[in-house]
Amino acid sequence: MIEEFFRTKNQKIIYIREARVEDADRLHAFYKLVTSETEYLITCSDEVLSSSEERALIKIYEKLFNRLYLIAFHGSDVIATLKIAGSRRKRMAHSGELSIAVKKDYWNQGIGKKLMEIGLSWARNILERVELNVVDINKRAIALYEKLGFNLEGIKKNAVKLSDGYHDIYMMAKLF
Repeated sequence: MIEEFFRTKNQKIIYIREARVEDADRLHAFYKLVTSETEYLITCSDEVLSSSEERALIKIYEKLFNRLYLIAFHGSDVIATLKIAGSRRKRMAHSGELSIAVKKDYWNQGIGKKLMEIGLSWARNILERVELNVVDINKRAIALYEKLGFNLEGIKKNAVKLSDGYHDIYMMAKLF
């Protein structure tokens, strides 16, 4: 079980741990907020899982050896999440897809990097490959992923339509 405290760049104490079923309502509220704060996340606010769907997802993550769902808290407030979803298919069980979300008020505080470091440390013992998708205009995220050893593997042209038009999705991966 992963549990860790972390001090942000502006000295806030952040508690990071694995998701629990009782977190579902707070996670639903978190995702409703973060999906409305930025277009960098592919999911729109009206597409967020309900609390009951979130509970079911957490139960799946708890059961599968190649899945990790982390939550970062400031006090009792959910401020960030990281998921690594290993494939259920035997031939791809060595590979996991990473997704991360951080509340806008907590950007540039090192929280995303810390979650990525914890997640990749876990993945190194379970998986051989972690992959992710990122919108081409999310330059800070791309720089962080590259710093953590992710490489560009492909580009999905015009894969996402944002308020200012079409954008590419970069497919990146880190091999262990």
